[in-house]
Amino acid sequence: MTRHPDAELSAYAAGTLAGDERAPVEHHLAGCAACRATVSDFRALLDRLAATAPAPPEIAWPRYRAELRARRAAHAGPAWRARWLRPLPLAASTAVAAACAILLYVAIGARPPADLASMEADGLASRIEMIDKYRVVEQLDLLEDLDVIRNLDRLSPTREG
Repeated sequence: MTRHPDAELSAYAAGTLAGDERAPVEHHLAGCAACRATVSDFRALLDRLAATAPAPPEIAWPRYRAELRARRAAHAGPAWRARWLRPLPLAASTAVAAACAILLYVAIGARPPADLASMEADGLASRIEMIDKYRVVEQLDLLEDLDVIRNLDRLSPTREG
């Protein structure tokens, strides 16, 4: 008994069936008169539907263009404001950068030069501080594990089965 491609017949008649799905349907249609008649009926129905479908309405291009112009004008605001405000962000960012550069220059120039020994001592102190913080975090993790172990007997026993 041969399986009829009922679901694929309408897509085949409409011409929307993919190439890899189309070949088995064509092979089946070569030997099945009932399916060929069904495809013929589908094509006749599609032709009648296409003939009776109303034409799409025409697009009113002038009205569409006028609406776009109105939206653009409402969004843009006054042209003089946009023209005069464009350089302000550039000027503001330049002023902020210049102020930062001046402050950095003054801060670096005001500090006396540090000697190598004090720089090494500062670096060593920061490393020791970081190691101490790591040890504290490690101890906190151990204390948290200890709390869990202490409270194990409070858990209700689970029954298997």
